Amino acid sequence: MSGARKVRKSVSIAEKVAVNTREVNVAIEGVDPRAIRGSFKVHLVKDGRRIASSFFFQAPDEADFAQSDAARQLAHFDFFLPIDVVADGKLGVEIEPAVSTRSEQRPQLEQMGRPTLSVYLMLASD
Repeated sequence: MSGARKVRKSVSIAEKVAVNTREVNVAIEGVDPRAIRGSFKVHLVKDGRRIASSFFFQAPDEADFAQSDAARQLAHFDFFLPIDVVADGKLGVEIEPAVSTRSEQRPQLEQMGRPTLSVYLMLASD
C-alpha cells in the first residue's frame, strides 16, 4: 500500500499536502487521571448529546500513586469524526468514572489540571 495517503495533524514543510475537509480530529488533551479514582470514560458532547466516547483504564489505586508533577502522566483523547458530526453546534466534554459514584464525588474540572479541547483539520500526504 505504498500509494495510500497518510493522514496527520502536521507534516514537514518540505512535503506537499492536501487538506481533508471531510473529517476532523477533536482532541481532548492534558487530562490529569489522578483526579479520578479508577478507570473512566471521556464523552465528546455536541449540544448536550454524546457523539463519541473513549475509555481510559487505570487501577483504582493508581490515581494516588504519583503525587509529584514530574511523575504526572497526562491523558489525551483523539476523536476522528466526519466534519458534519461536529459542525454547527456547541462542543463539550463529560468525564464519567467507571465506578458508580454519587454526583458530589464526581471529579471537578479544577482537579483535572488544565485540559483543553481542540479541533484540527487533517492533512493528507503521499
